[in-house]
Amino acid sequence: MIEYRLYINNTPATREQLDLVEEITVEQAVDMAWEARLQVPIGTDDQGQWTVGAEDVFTLFTPVRIELRVGDRGFVPLIDGPIVDRDDDQETEPGQSMRTVVVQDDSVWLNREDRIFRFDELLDHEIAGELFDIPQIATTEIETTPAPTRSGEIQVVQRGTAMQLLRSLARRQGMHAYVLPGESPGESVGCFKPFSTEPGDLPVLTLTGPERNLASFSPRDDGQRPAQVTAYALSLFDKTVTQRTADPASLDRLGPEPSLGDETSPAAQILPPRFGDAVDLDQAVAAEAERASYASEVTGTVLGHYYRAVLVPYQVVTVEGVDEERSGNYLIAQVTHSLSRTEYSQSFTLRRNARSQGATASFSDLAGAIF
Repeated sequence: MIEYRLYINNTPATREQLDLVEEITVEQAVDMAWEARLQVPIGTDDQGQWTVGAEDVFTLFTPVRIELRVGDRGFVPLIDGPIVDRDDDQETEPGQSMRTVVVQDDSVWLNREDRIFRFDELLDHEIAGELFDIPQIATTEIETTPAPTRSGEIQVVQRGTAMQLLRSLARRQGMHAYVLPGESPGESVGCFKPFSTEPGDLPVLTLTGPERNLASFSPRDDGQRPAQVTAYALSLFDKTVTQRTADPASLDRLGPEPSLGDETSPAAQILPPRFGDAVDLDQAVAAEAERASYASEVTGTVLGHYYRAVLVPYQVVTVEGVDEERSGNYLIAQVTHSLSRTEYSQSFTLRRNARSQGATASFSDLAGAIF
């Protein structure tokens, strides 16, 4: 059974308001603002003026929250944020005209004002705490960052929006800056932390067998992504050069084996000099190596209502019923939720920086198994 709840201006929508919405599509992806599109029929009144029921409800920057429940699990918030766009499609045929109401998450409020930011003697996680301090964000989940390798004054100066600065700081620390819907309407959560590598409580995604709940599973491997990353830093005090290197095999992974395996060498990358001035050098090389390590990507869809949960990015889910190499844990990178009056579907993109055991069997082992 599929149920959804709609909140408008942080209050539950009335039955009349719910009846206005024909379709809902929510696009969620890591490192991007989440977006929902609500399809609302429009028409003309007796004077020929275009109208929509309760039009004053769907005004720009009105907060909208959408929650979804599948089966006996609790409601999962898909998005919480303001209306940022209204797009009308007016047709001459009755019943065909539609308004698309576009909602984005509360990171919108951090991305509306260009400023020149200056922070003195603050570490990156402390800057993140200050940038997330807006009324729409009630709580934060921020992980501590180390001090830069070089000694001396710590200073961050950057022009742009608060969200742009957050993502820039997160990237160089091997983290990700984003805003999630909170437990209650209007109380979003600001996050500044790395990807998880541990699965949560999501049910297993299964392609084959009696527990099948996947309609499709299409993997792709990019052999050019994994890289050994090196950085150098020059000390202005004693003219010494510090070198640090991070290898994909040394990173936290979603499986026991590196994505390329021992038989393939990773690419080699040298970071620009600026990375050595602003962050801990070990952190900088590990961050770029981790970002490049996600060489496996899967697109797919769940099978109708057989998957009894709601997929959400930044979580880790286990996949079974595929070949031995690809079975295991995956990061959820993108999900599209499509909800109409009669149907609900989920399509997804998963990423992985590992292979499972059994993936490195030699040709002689394979031949022995066949003959």
